Parts: sequence; C-alpha cells; structure tokens
Amino acid sequence: METLNVIKKSIVITFASIILACGAETLAAIVFIPAFTAGWPVVGVPDYTINLQSDDEGLESGVIFGDESNHPTDADKQFNTLDGSFNGLNIEFTINRPNDVKMKYTGKMIPISDENHTIIRMELNSSEGALVLGSE
Repeated sequence: METLNVIKKSIVITFASIILACGAETLAAIVFIPAFTAGWPVVGVPDYTINLQSDDEGLESGVIFGDESNHPTDADKQFNTLDGSFNGLNIEFTINRPNDVKMKYTGKMIPISDENHTIIRMELNSSEGALVLGSE
C-alpha cells in the first residue's frame, strides 16, 4: 500500500514539474484542438476575406486549404488558392498569387477560451506585414 502511495505522489510531482517547466501556454497548445469557420474578414480592409477550411477540423494538427477573395482595391489579392497547416495554436499558410508569387503567412490562432476552442482571431505575419483575421 505504501508503495502505491509513493508511485501516486511521484506521478503528481512529475506532472506538476512538466506544467511548471512548459508553462501554461505551452501546455494549452499541446492539448489544443481548433474549430474553424470558413470566412475570415481581414481586420481593417472592408470586404477582404480569407476563406479557410480543413478536413482535419477537431484534431490537434492538420492541413488547411482555401482562398482569398473580395479585396476591394487589389486584383492580385482575389480568388487565389492557399494551403497550409496548423499545430495547436500555431498556423501557417501560403497564398498562391498571380505571376507565381507565393506569400507565406505564419502566426497564432486565438480561441474564445481554454475551454472553448472556437477560433475568434488569427494574428499573422508575412513579408507583406501583419495580417489580422477575425473581428476588430
């Protein structure tokens, strides 16, 4: 019986040590499972939308695909396909634009909460600059 208690204590101490070593954000990213919606408005650019989809929705990591559409002033940013991946809260995708230009975006997905993994915002960066998807 005493051996069993020592084993239980060791497991609790090990798990607590992992949480402290990784930090809460890292641990949340390890167990995070995103939920996507299709159309993402680009903050600050009316009518410009990035459409994201995944056959791996509900999994911790997977592949995404979609397109960018409806840019109000830049014809090169309309109806271009994209593909990429996500892993926990991390996301990256490449938009395939005219003249063989490939624009890669990387960043973080922001969920409603640690318990509700519905994504409400994505904060991305590329060589074109920052791009925020979601509500203002």
